[in-house]
Amino acid sequence: MRNYFVGIDLGGTRIKLGLVSDGEIVVRKIIPADAAGGLAASLSVLEREIQGLLHAARVSRAALGGIGLAFPGIVDPVSQRILSTNQKYDDAVGIDVAAYWDVPFFIDNDARMAAVGEWKYGAARDTQDMVMMTIGTGIGSSAVLGGKLLRGRHFQAGCLGGHISIRYDGRPCNCGNIGCLEAYGSTWCLEEKVRSMEDFDTSLLAGAGVIDLAAVFEAAARRDAVGLRTKQECLDVWSAGIVNLIHAYDPEVVVVGGGVMSRSDEILPYLTERVHRHAWTPWGKPVIRPTELHSDAGILGVVYCLRFNI
Repeated sequence: MRNYFVGIDLGGTRIKLGLVSDGEIVVRKIIPADAAGGLAASLSVLEREIQGLLHAARVSRAALGGIGLAFPGIVDPVSQRILSTNQKYDDAVGIDVAAYWDVPFFIDNDARMAAVGEWKYGAARDTQDMVMMTIGTGIGSSAVLGGKLLRGRHFQAGCLGGHISIRYDGRPCNCGNIGCLEAYGSTWCLEEKVRSMEDFDTSLLAGAGVIDLAAVFEAAARRDAVGLRTKQECLDVWSAGIVNLIHAYDPEVVVVGGGVMSRSDEILPYLTERVHRHAWTPWGKPVIRPTELHSDAGILGVVYCLRFNI
């Protein structure tokens, strides 16, 4: 009899769910997120979607071996408690999520789980020393050192790469710090930044329904001045973030994830050249790779941790 597990990657914009068996996703679903509406309101939605996955795969509830949740915040996976959030699901601290379901449960940081997915099944499966940077609504990170997932005493080691300061006198970040990587190169900061440019009114982005990374890259492809400047700044910001992660964790492989990596042919050559020029690595050059698993990384990572207790 096959064992089935559900992995949930709870993003700020989208929720990715998958029914997993033997390290493969049998059925997947992506739905819009309502991060501002809170976690409590989302739990019933998640339960309904889990039932839908089981129904689609013709799997009984009795065959469900557990549920793993990759959460966008600081999480204690030992006590299965959410410790801190950052303007996403801000009611989550204090909610006993594990008690909501009657099957084994596991929860950890979403970027950390994406890294486990890539380490075990994706772009970093050939190494025991890797870091991952995930670009989306925010910017997440995680590290595996010597074959061990980095968590730290207070469960925030490795996963705050988006909140490394790259400008000490820079823009305020949602986390309370200033000059964070995330305050310059994530989706949440783009609209304000783009609208403040003096030639915004004549830009293609002025007519965009949503100003996100996809819209910026599309405008840049059409030689729009605002799009080109914003794209270039994002590339430079991401490069600086990767250099910082390399200096902090000494990886052999750096994996870059997020929806924007559908344009990896545009992004990776620039990141690789700039990072190799600026990172201090006398031993050689870390390999920079795009995600192989894309939206599946967090799902597979959190199910792996649930199954093998890492």
